This record gives sequence, C-alpha cells and structure tokens, in this order.
Amino acid sequence: MKKIVFSFIAALAAFAAQAQDPDFHIYLCFGQSNMEGNARIEEQDLEGVSERFKMMACVDDQERGRVKGQWYTAVPPLCRQNTGLTPADYFGRTLVETLPENVKVGVINVAIGGCHIETFLPDSIANYVEKRAPGWMKGMLAAYDNDPYARLVEMAKLAQKDGVIKGILVHQGESNTGDPRWPYQLKKVYDNLISDLGLQGQVIPLLVGEVVNSDRGGVCASHNDVIARVPSVIPQAHVISSSGCTNAFDLLHFDAAGYRELGRRYARKMLQLLGYNVPEITWRDSRFESHIIQPGGRVTFNYRAPEASKVELSGQFMEGNRPMVRNSEGVWSVTVRPPKADIYPYNFIVDGVAVQAQNNMDIFPNENFKASLLEMPDPEALYTVNDVPHGKVQYCSYHSDVLGMDRPLLVYTPAGYEKGSRKYPVFYLVSGTTDTEETWFKVGKLNVILDNLIAQGKAVPMIVVMPYGNMMGGTPSPTSLAAARMYQTFSDEMTQCIMPFVEKNFRTRTNPESRAIGGFSRGGGQSLFTVYSNFDKFGWLASYSAYLTPEVMDLYFPSLQTQIPQLKLMWFGVGTSDFLYQNVLDHIAYFDEKGIPYEKMFTEGGHTWMNARTYLAETLQKFFK
Repeated sequence: MKKIVFSFIAALAAFAAQAQDPDFHIYLCFGQSNMEGNARIEEQDLEGVSERFKMMACVDDQERGRVKGQWYTAVPPLCRQNTGLTPADYFGRTLVETLPENVKVGVINVAIGGCHIETFLPDSIANYVEKRAPGWMKGMLAAYDNDPYARLVEMAKLAQKDGVIKGILVHQGESNTGDPRWPYQLKKVYDNLISDLGLQGQVIPLLVGEVVNSDRGGVCASHNDVIARVPSVIPQAHVISSSGCTNAFDLLHFDAAGYRELGRRYARKMLQLLGYNVPEITWRDSRFESHIIQPGGRVTFNYRAPEASKVELSGQFMEGNRPMVRNSEGVWSVTVRPPKADIYPYNFIVDGVAVQAQNNMDIFPNENFKASLLEMPDPEALYTVNDVPHGKVQYCSYHSDVLGMDRPLLVYTPAGYEKGSRKYPVFYLVSGTTDTEETWFKVGKLNVILDNLIAQGKAVPMIVVMPYGNMMGGTPSPTSLAAARMYQTFSDEMTQCIMPFVEKNFRTRTNPESRAIGGFSRGGGQSLFTVYSNFDKFGWLASYSAYLTPEVMDLYFPSLQTQIPQLKLMWFGVGTSDFLYQNVLDHIAYFDEKGIPYEKMFTEGGHTWMNARTYLAETLQKFFK
C-alpha cells in the first residue's frame, strides 16, 4: 500500500514538474493609464499576433469571451475591456520575434488609470479606495475587488503553474510626480512581489518606463528625475527611456506609435538581460553630446530642438544666459570658457522653459530647478576619482514618527567597514533648500572627496549620513521665526528618528565627541539649530553659507554662552559674493560679542555648490581629531 502511495505522489510530482514549462516566460505588468493603454488600438495592432505571445485575463471580458485566470493569444486590449494599446503589446511581440521558437511569452497586466503607487501597497490600498480614489476610478478598482495588488499576485500564482516569471514591468508615476519617496514605495511593491511569489534568491529584473519626456513637452516630465533614482534604490531595476517617443495632445499619454516604440525598448532591455546580442538602443540622438570639453578649457554645449525659436545656456560658471545658435539639423550650440576646473550645474532655456541636458545622465538632484552637471577634469582636485580604497554609499529608508511617513537617507561607510567590527564616528551632512538627500553625493561628491582625504591620511575614517532635509511644511524665509519652527522640527527628526536608526543599523560611536553635524544653506541652519538645542549629543558643528538671526538666538538659546564651550569645533564658511554673506557675518558677530570661539573661512564666489564642496573638504580634515 505504501508503495502505491509513494508511486502516486511521485507521479503527481512528475506531472507538476512537466506542467510548469521553463520555456514559458511570464512577465508581470502594473501601473496606471500608460500601462493599461490609452491610445486607440489600430488595425496593425490586431494583426499578426503570434500564438506564442499570450495574455492572462485579469478580469472577465464578456465581449471577447475571456475568463479571469485563463490564457489567450495576446490580441489587444491586454488589460481590461475598453482599455487601449499598451507597452506590453509590443514588448511581447518583440520578444517572440527574437526568442527561439520553443519559447512562449505571457504577460499579466493589472493597471488603473490615474492611480497612485499606494494602490499597489497592501497597507495603504484600503485607505486609498475609501478616502482618495476619485469617483471615476471606483469602477476600475472594483474590477479588481478593490485590491489590484492582490489580483496581480493571484494571477501570478496561477501563471507560475504554467511557466516561469522572468521580469516585472512598471509604468507609473504621473500621479506621484516629483515625490522623492516614490522610488522607495516602488521598492516596497517590488519586494512584496518577490516575497509573495516565492522568488527570493532569483534575479528578477524590474523594468521602469519613463513618463512622456521633456523633449516632447511632457507635463509630468520632471518625474523622470525621480525615476532615474530607482536603480540606486532597487539594484535589479533598469530605466527605459521615453526620449523621442511620440505622445498624445494631452502631453501626458503616449500615442499608439509611442506605445509601440516604448514596448520595443522594454523588450530590447529584457533581451539584453537574457543574454541576447541585440543592437544597442540608439533612440538618443548620437549626432551630438550635451557638452564637449575642448582643448584649452573651452566647452561646447548642444541642445537639439528643431522647432524652438530661442535656446539659451545657463550655468554657474558665467553671469547671465548665453544665446545659442541653431544648425541645419536643429541642434543649438554655444562655446564658453568656465573660469577654472570644477563641477558646475547648467541647463538650457528653451523658449523660456528651463530643461536639463538631453544626453547627460549626470543630473542635479533638486525638487525645484532642472540642471545637469559639467565636470571639468582636474587630476589634483579632491572630487577626482583616484586609485584609492573606496567607501560605499547605501540608500536607506527609515520611518519618521515626527513626520508620520517613511523617509529616505544615504549612508557612506568607509573602505573596510564590511570586514571588521570597528565602530566609527558619524558626520550628519544636510543639503540645502530644494536639494534632496542625493545632492551631497551626486553634486557634493562627498564619497570621492572623503575617499581621497582618508587615503592621504588627512581625514579620519567616518560614517557620513545624508538625510532629506525637507520637513514637508515648506521652507520659510530664514529671517522669520517660522524658519526656526521648521528647524525645531528637523532637530526632533534628527535626534528622535535619524540618529536612532543609524545607531541601530550601523557600527557607530555614540558619545558627543564622535558626532558631527553640518550642512549647506537650509541644511546649515538646521544643523546650527540642532546643535544649539542638543549640546549633549554633538561635539562638532559646521555651517556652510547659513545663519540664525539674533532674534532666534535670543528667543531659543538665551543660555548659549554657558553651553557652547562644550563643542570641539564650531566652524563657519561663506562666499564674499553670497547673498547671505552679511547675514552670516551678523551671526558670527553674536559670538564675537560674547567671546565664544569659532573658526571661519571666507572664499570668493556666491551661494554655490562649488563653495560648498570647498567647505566640506576643509571641515572633513578637522573632525574627530
């Protein structure tokens, strides 16, 4: 009897193994309207669909006789009844054109027009449906039993009986435009899918499509800056450019041709990841580079805008804007000479609208203005990457009880951190108004500068924490008492949320002599207020182009004179052309009057990140010694 049971079980196992076809490649697709498909399906989209390209119905479709949970040849629509052409259409078509004939491709598409990323987060969907979803979205949500994530997982588990999940496609973000939390929320969705579908230990690519690009006037194009940050948060992610993809008149959705091209780009990337030798993706115009450094320190800047009537160059290496000249191919150009080697922000003004460079992936992370980066080579500069031991920068997320949300931060750990048990001092480094947690990393080059200084024996190995300084209540004028209240919120955020997270998850020394804090502009004001409120927690303070008013000092810190001698260092830096120069002088005069010691550094130039890097390099050599 036992022999019969065992044989039966063995037969079942063999059947299950046979039923799951390793040559049936399955892809999960989710997002909002550009993933569900907004463009009208044309005749060419209905013809010639290979039977090797399948779609699983995620809802019943009586018009086409489709039943939820069943596979069908992927004739559009691939999402729900009455949806349009989607990138998934030509993603699948392109794959089956290239893959061997024994390989089938299946897509599962759960998408809802206008939805926020919270729609796919189990801990927020109920609140979203009840309180945030507009009336016109209710029917779409109801089609998925008011839980689109659960429906996606349900269908994916069914699909896993037939084939193997090879990747995940997402096109969402228009409804979350500019939200710096979006990459971290997307990571939650990705991590949940990996866990709920038992995919741990597997490399499952996440292909993230850009929204309608700035080169097409996309109304949400600024979100592409946020999308660009996803691979640094999700290592398995790859961004699919929308540059040049045509769009509808609303400047929000792609047209049919745009969806076809975008789908092919998703496919090309996936084929590359599968190891297929497919042609390089060449949608970016290869006839020009955004900037070309010429011999002698001159730089030629280019921007392609054939239909523009006026294009200008704006950069922190010159006064005012410089007119550009258009050639016969619609590329505008101008050549200038920056005063010296450095890393400079620049952008283009196209018919009065500020835009980033088209072919430059070095982007200035900022909530407000749009800028790209020009790095002038200088072998002697501390921002130059050298053959020295390199530390690592990690993207982290912590929960803020002060603000009631998850928050991002970056953490630099010095070379050798992973190999030992040593504890390190910590420098909390805060960026300025409208800057993000990435700015000290991507513009300030903190990691490169510190790697070089440590290798030269000029700086102590340390952990550097770069938080997001936006307290989500706006940034009042630094001369107002409202600014002080915002600084107080940051102080609470730092001491109650950021520091406990860092000290729990990293090997840190936790005495005041092993903690420093500093920042640029708003970040400098936040750092000043935090230390003046917490002398028992910090031993080192650096302010780059920042100040507090005498009114704030008298109101909040009347006993400062007796407490401040506890500091190992109080340091101020500002440019003589900085619009805050006089304010900084007034602030340090407060300490002169009371005989309180400090160090200062005055430089040429204004309120720039070139100066901020100079101040950073100077103070890194002073901390913890």
